[in-house]
Amino acid sequence: MRDSIAASQTDGVNHSLLTNTMKQIRIYYNFTKKIFSVQEKVNGSWKVVEYTNEIFIRNATFKVSEAGRQRVLKQKRKNVHAFILGERFPFTPKSFVYRDEVSYNPYKGPNFMVLSENKPLDRAKYVTIIGGKVIALIPEFQGTRI
Repeated sequence: MRDSIAASQTDGVNHSLLTNTMKQIRIYYNFTKKIFSVQEKVNGSWKVVEYTNEIFIRNATFKVSEAGRQRVLKQKRKNVHAFILGERFPFTPKSFVYRDEVSYNPYKGPNFMVLSENKPLDRAKYVTIIGGKVIALIPEFQGTRI
């Protein structure tokens, strides 16, 4: 109980109420459908369970497969190789005080980037996708801690 009180005091969310509703998910931008694909593990494999342009994630990690990125650079063809992994939150807030837009372009570099800082992004305490834009809240840059 003490840990959930401490967590809610630092980020304003009572995490003990949410633990049963959050699921591990993986998200990527689907260029064919022009929307984000949300995957969950089903029988040990990642399966698309939804398409959305609005979602909220906690404890997000930004992952890029370098082999997949190299295929894009060599073939000049898109493939799914960059993901946001995290815990799905049961709601999507509409506004934030501190926010940083996030982008990924395999031709510009091997990392997701916070646009305002022009820094590579490893993790973020929260990520929201609203209107198709990826927003990091409390970002963690490479080599730094939250």
